[in-house]
Amino acid sequence: MKPINILSEKKEFDSCVLAIGFFDGVHIGHIHLIEQMIDFAKLQNQKSIIFTFDKSPKQVLNQDFDGYLTTPNEKFEILSEIGADGIYFIPFTQDFANLSKEKFVKEILVEQINVKSVFVGFNFCFGANKSGNSNDLKEELKKYNRDCHIIDPIKDKANNVVSSSAIRQIIRNGDIETANNLLGRKLSFSGKVIHGDHRATSMGFPTANLLLENSQKCLPPNGVYACFADTSNGTYPAIVNIGYRPTFNKSTHLLEAHLCNFSGDLYGKEIRVRFLKSMRPEIKFPSMGALIAQIEKDRKAVMTFIK
Repeated sequence: MKPINILSEKKEFDSCVLAIGFFDGVHIGHIHLIEQMIDFAKLQNQKSIIFTFDKSPKQVLNQDFDGYLTTPNEKFEILSEIGADGIYFIPFTQDFANLSKEKFVKEILVEQINVKSVFVGFNFCFGANKSGNSNDLKEELKKYNRDCHIIDPIKDKANNVVSSSAIRQIIRNGDIETANNLLGRKLSFSGKVIHGDHRATSMGFPTANLLLENSQKCLPPNGVYACFADTSNGTYPAIVNIGYRPTFNKSTHLLEAHLCNFSGDLYGKEIRVRFLKSMRPEIKFPSMGALIAQIEKDRKAVMTFIK
């Protein structure tokens, strides 16, 4: 499903029901909201549309941007699989951020999209300087005989609201299994495999290296993880190290994935690493032999865990 920029591309439908949000992470709360919208749209014999933005508002407005749970491309890919009839988006720019809440409703939702009903989360904000909330949106839409459905939050087992910001902190704390439960899928990182110094190959544990320098993705702490690695040749259990390789005094931030039971050349190819569990922190070993012995233990632990 191709996302449509409503400012420059032709809309596919004359009227619709919208789920509006940035939807970073497309976590279980987001999915619940979108599924509520899809079900309602079917009952109303309307098209169901997800309406979002191409980048984080915080990134544009310099508001302590703290990384993506899903990059924009990843987000659009996940949204396209949920089952809505389409995805509309607006490039988030400073000009768009300056749009008043009244103009957003009138010019974008009513005149541009011709929305019949809107679904938003309980904490939705819109308009210049976040001047409008979900209740304001409901009142503005009433002026045009359109309605707004405000969806209550989804909570975790500890009765905490599931949110993108909470999941980011959970990831940074290294609690991969909780993050995966709240995302509704495995935390992942994708990239093109680069050449390293080939030291791991000489140690008997060749790795596929992904560069983390300047990444905008929210990442877990440096350490060793049990993962799956998705390649064009299939999916393999993997031992993944995130860090700087302190045993060898390196300074480049890398993700190094040793794919168990894999042989082949992945250089220059895209792979996706999906995190399952944190195994241990990154350690500086006294010798290469000690490191090799630990990697073998890690490999056995990962294979046991995955089985």
